Amino acid sequence: MESKGNMKAFSRFWLLAFATALSLSAAEAAQPKWSFVVMGDTRDLTTDTLTGISPDLALLAQAIAAEKPDLVLHTGDLINGYYTSKSSPMTGKYREMLENWKAAIRPVYDFDTKKGIPLYVIRGNHEDGKFMTESALKKAYEEKIGAFMPQNGPENEKGLTYSVTHKGARFVALDAYSTKILKVIRGYVNESWAESHLASGNAAFTFVFSHPPAFRVGTSGKSPFPDLYSHTTSRDVLWKSMKKAGALAFFCGHIHLYCRGTVKGIEQVVVGNGGANTVSYDPKETDPLIAMHYPTSNVAATQIKTGYLLMTVDESTGTTSGVQKLWNPETRAWETGDNFILATTPNRSES
Repeated sequence: MESKGNMKAFSRFWLLAFATALSLSAAEAAQPKWSFVVMGDTRDLTTDTLTGISPDLALLAQAIAAEKPDLVLHTGDLINGYYTSKSSPMTGKYREMLENWKAAIRPVYDFDTKKGIPLYVIRGNHEDGKFMTESALKKAYEEKIGAFMPQNGPENEKGLTYSVTHKGARFVALDAYSTKILKVIRGYVNESWAESHLASGNAAFTFVFSHPPAFRVGTSGKSPFPDLYSHTTSRDVLWKSMKKAGALAFFCGHIHLYCRGTVKGIEQVVVGNGGANTVSYDPKETDPLIAMHYPTSNVAATQIKTGYLLMTVDESTGTTSGVQKLWNPETRAWETGDNFILATTPNRSES
């Protein structure tokens, strides 16, 4: 009798263990890891451009597609736009530039068939204008790109400012060129929309992206044009709204390099090394409010490699890991650069 009792207890134990394992497996299956890619500043590095796009863009697109991410973010400056010389055959041909961009990015997403990896784009200054907004340039962007973006933003910024949710994450795109003082002074986003939108919803992961950095980095302090980091009062209002919403990171470009640092628990990640002419990184040009994580010393412009950022979200642990991918033109192979981990509140890493 004792033997039968032991056998029953033994059987119950293994049945319970098996059921627990199945339950854990089901929970893990319901919250798998998934990834997204951040890229930006894919315009050509010369004003004598023949295409309006970086010659490395097709290479980037193929590598990104091979990662098989759930979605891709582009932080702006897709094309040269107004940045061409009189000798360039692309001068003023904004639609043609954007068509070239769409052709090069086709391994990621096919705009003609509307198939592929979901691609979410924000406008850069090269899709706006050198000083004032160029109506022909903006119209070309809205027709060729903006029309394919979510249309849930402010009335006058449809396809420019918007948000999208994916699994347990929310991505908020903020256009930086719709609001200008005297139609010239740029560097503002739609704060009222951003504040109300960020305050709504309960996504476990919130990511915000725009074209210019919110805090000065690299050589951006030498630019004669104002940007988001130039208007500190309005910038701080936005950052506070992001903080309240539990935003993990702010992705941007504009400065043609890669760097990363934390301000009040939110990571600013500049991914501006998509093929445009690179600039040097100098810690002295970086806003002292940022606790810089990468790089931590001077980097010459010639050392900046073309690349993108692969982010992996683990909803079961509340963490997001980032790995920078860089193209080495000498070895003609991809290599890794920066890598980091961010955690949702209250267990933020590197905060």
